[in-house]
Amino acid sequence: MEWAAALEAQPFAQALRASRWTYPLVNTGHILGLAMLIGAIIPMNLRLLRGDLRAVQLLRSYAIIGLSIAAVCGGLLFSVQATDYVANSWFRAKIARLVLALLNAALHLQIADQPLPRQRRVAVGSLGLWTAVLLCGRMIAYS
Repeated sequence: MEWAAALEAQPFAQALRASRWTYPLVNTGHILGLAMLIGAIIPMNLRLLRGDLRAVQLLRSYAIIGLSIAAVCGGLLFSVQATDYVANSWFRAKIARLVLALLNAALHLQIADQPLPRQRRVAVGSLGLWTAVLLCGRMIAYS
């Protein structure tokens, strides 16, 4: 885990750790990114469950923006305590589920012309995986 310690030693991570305001602002950015991501994913998947693809493209755009914000801010937050996070089983579970959720999201790009039952499976998987990502993320704070 030398790489995690090296990441923590980077000047940007040290500055983030030392600042009274920067860490909370980055944390707020992470939460806002998650809100935008989940706020787009839930209605997008509910529409897919009904077979309604009309708003999926617009909602997907918001989800991508939210994911990007959450990932950048999350990476910065990770850098502050990388060694602790790497050792945390909830963090590892979160990352594993995040990878699965992103793979499932890739299926979203290919289902427009697929039968409704397949679209529904992808939507249910998405709702479950993103909920699991959020749950694991919250549990990090309590472990």
